[in-house]
Amino acid sequence: MTIKKAVRKTELDVSPVDIDRVINAGSPPAPLVNEEAVQKEVKFQMVISAELCRLIDVERNLSKTSRRAWLLQAAQEKLERGGKL
Repeated sequence: MTIKKAVRKTELDVSPVDIDRVINAGSPPAPLVNEEAVQKEVKFQMVISAELCRLIDVERNLSKTSRRAWLLQAAQEKLERGGKL
């Protein structure tokens, strides 16, 4: 039994029109977005005392919200009272 090497085609029977059709068949390009309209998030870590954390947990458990949501809401309320928002 003789083992033959696989033959690779070096030339394709594809026209440039077919290649362009395949390339352009994808999804349409994403619309341009005004970067000023997109709000970017800033991530950071925060360290608070155990007592402050306990007080926050007592208050937030009344409304069953997460610490993150409770702190964001508290910050927003403070900024609104100060006329910043």
